[in-house]
Amino acid sequence: MPNTPSLAPSRVPSSWHDGLRVSTHLYLAVGMALLIGMLVASYMQASTGLEALKQFGISSQHADHLDRVHTLFIERQSATRGYALTREPAYLASYRETATKIQDSLKIVRQDHQNHLQTETAELILQAQAMAAHMDVVVARIERGEPLEKAWFDQGALEMEAYKRQHNAMKAALLTENLENVRQSMKGFENARISMLLLAVASLLLLVVAISQKQQQQELLEKIQHMLAAENERLERDVRHRTEELTSLATYLTEVRETEKQNLARELHDELGALLTAAKLDADWIERTLPPESRTLVAQRMARLRQSLIGGITLKRRITSGLRPALLYDLGLIEALKALIEEFRQIEGIEVKADLPEAEPEFSEACLLSLFRIVQEAFTNIRKYAQARHVDVSLRVTPTTIELTIEDDGVGFDLDSPKLARHGLAGIKHRVFTHGGQLDIRTAPGTGVMLRAILPA
Repeated sequence: MPNTPSLAPSRVPSSWHDGLRVSTHLYLAVGMALLIGMLVASYMQASTGLEALKQFGISSQHADHLDRVHTLFIERQSATRGYALTREPAYLASYRETATKIQDSLKIVRQDHQNHLQTETAELILQAQAMAAHMDVVVARIERGEPLEKAWFDQGALEMEAYKRQHNAMKAALLTENLENVRQSMKGFENARISMLLLAVASLLLLVVAISQKQQQQELLEKIQHMLAAENERLERDVRHRTEELTSLATYLTEVRETEKQNLARELHDELGALLTAAKLDADWIERTLPPESRTLVAQRMARLRQSLIGGITLKRRITSGLRPALLYDLGLIEALKALIEEFRQIEGIEVKADLPEAEPEFSEACLLSLFRIVQEAFTNIRKYAQARHVDVSLRVTPTTIELTIEDDGVGFDLDSPKLARHGLAGIKHRVFTHGGQLDIRTAPGTGVMLRAILPA
């Protein structure tokens, strides 16, 4: 306020007192309104996030139901082919059992999409029913003893391809819907954050103006100090809370990713492995049933076909091992690391020196999986960026801790460089900190990298 001569309290006009009381009440009312606005913005932000998570869960469940129908049709198709080739009653029983499951699953899919994607759902069900009807006709002909015709199975393959396209289209629509929900949620979060920031700034300005009315510098300074202390404490609490939320979310996403990898590995092992094995058995059967003169003509192509199928099975095993390290779960961390190091040594041609204990460490499965993934990520970084010729891997176990050290003689990097992409290192840090461990990274340009992770028991 402008400097004015001091007035005795008795000489201050009563209208000034009334104006101060009115302004104080006005500031209080506006402050309460801003506080309510902040609470409403926080509630809307939380509601938006919860709704997005709910919609994501529903869409994921719908996608699982679609995958269930797809899996059942693959099983039914495999049973049909098995029955056609062997005439074993077990295949026929499996075929009939799968039919009931398919009908139940189709009902669930219809219920899932009764409010949206109705046209796509109807088309999918029609294609599924047509494919089931064709399979029934084929099985009936086989039961009557009619000779097998390639056209039956070609028609079934075409119908399966059409069904797959519709299935993939519906899953793509569900994914698009999920992405749109996430985008809307992020937009809501951004708007709520901006609103809260504006409301907080307005509250601060209002408080400053209200305090400035009292013309008491010392009291004003003390109030501002108290306000700043309270604000800093609130911000620290918010930071701690948000950090805990982000850490929890990152842990959840890591667990979900590992779960998805295991599920995908299981699907590849069960479904693709069954298909490739069945194809190899079919090829062997065809070769055995061909007349000798025909067998000579196609011997080279049959050998190439068997080699391709064996290569597919090998590729499937390698992909499955990368997604879910079977050695880790079957034989333990030490054997899994030995296999990983040997594979890295053979593929990259880099000399790797391993110092691993003989006995398997008695730690939790999650801890051992994190150590395995850390070594995987470190090898990936070395392969992509390090240009190293020698790598040392050391694992030391104590009664209370397990220490993993990975060193290379590569080009190194600047830890403080803002242009450095650190997604791999961030993943390693998160895995270590999730278990309450310690991570030490020492490097500089031209000096290689030393990474040491210490995890508690």
